[in-house]
Amino acid sequence: MVDIKRTLDIYEGELQPLRRFGFQAKEKLEQWASGEKEGFSTGFVDLDRYFRLIDGELVVIAAMSSMGKTALGMQMVEHIAEELERRSDPGCVAIYSAEMSGWSLLMRLATAMAGTNMHKLRMGAGTPDELTQTIVAVERLQSLPIWINEVAAPTTETMQDQLIQLNEDQPVRAMLFDYLELGGNRATSENLRVAAIATSLRDIAKTMSIPVIVLSQVNKDANSRATRMPGLDDLRYSAGVGHAADVVTLLMRPEYYAELGVSVVVDDPGDLEGVAYIEIAKNRQGPRGRIKLAWIGDRFKFGNLARNPIGGVA
Repeated sequence: MVDIKRTLDIYEGELQPLRRFGFQAKEKLEQWASGEKEGFSTGFVDLDRYFRLIDGELVVIAAMSSMGKTALGMQMVEHIAEELERRSDPGCVAIYSAEMSGWSLLMRLATAMAGTNMHKLRMGAGTPDELTQTIVAVERLQSLPIWINEVAAPTTETMQDQLIQLNEDQPVRAMLFDYLELGGNRATSENLRVAAIATSLRDIAKTMSIPVIVLSQVNKDANSRATRMPGLDDLRYSAGVGHAADVVTLLMRPEYYAELGVSVVVDDPGDLEGVAYIEIAKNRQGPRGRIKLAWIGDRFKFGNLARNPIGGVA
């Protein structure tokens, strides 16, 4: 005779029979058969061909300073928040910004949305129309389900505690951390510290069943290459970060080097202005490859390009 209580106890534990995961797999297959895509869109058509923002997964966006990591990550979470609103989903997204203040992040998004120049506005040179458009954008963003923690050096333990608490009132659907190396966790070496932060962020993704996006720095070795394109080995403390991540994307804008008068090898001469390269260097569940996005510098904003990538899923 089957001991029902013992069976229930097993299903409530951490060690689970394969049968249970089979039920989950069949449910996923039924969803996919109906045309439903898994996870949230990144907000970029070409990037979605390679990966989407899926519950339980850690996505790393890595680049050198001034490439636009924060802008790219913020656009992704803004897109998720807008999707939640369209679905009438009661959920929210959480942002941990250890580098920039909350109002600075909001102004970045607002000027990008309004098509205005943040530097021009800060210098008091904005026209009345530009100021009005930006205020309208700020009010629009205020209506989105986005929470921001602007405290410097938050620990992953603090993040998880706050997310659990927020989740009780408003389901958390995604999280962004800007950026990895500024986490407040302690360890006996910097390599172990950063690796522990990355692993803990992956644990948050799995425990909370949300996609976690984390921004990360790369070292300057990429500057010694003619292409200036970083690789996985250029991730600071790459062993720990690369191991924890489900997806690692590397960002580089040729325009940055062109403006400095530094040579850079590009795929096409037209890429020297208004184009960003994104290398999907690791993708645990899908293909790797490179795509290009448009870069609108005066608005700190990325956009879709008409050109299609080679590879991915159409």
